[in-house]
Amino acid sequence: MVFAIESRAPCADVLEGACVVGRAVDGEGALGSAEATEAFAMFVREGSFPVWKVSNQEATLMRPGDRT
Repeated sequence: MVFAIESRAPCADVLEGACVVGRAVDGEGALGSAEATEAFAMFVREGSFPVWKVSNQEATLMRPGDRT
């Protein structure tokens, strides 16, 4: 998993200033790890930026209460 603050959302139809993007670089299996789950939850709880989960060509906007 790689997390970064990016200036554009990974989806073209969403307009956001900045967001946190978590990308699965070693395959989708990394998304289900306990470490990745906690990292996404931490960024969502912190709440300063929208948080996106990205794997392959799919991007999902994470919201409080979402399960990763």
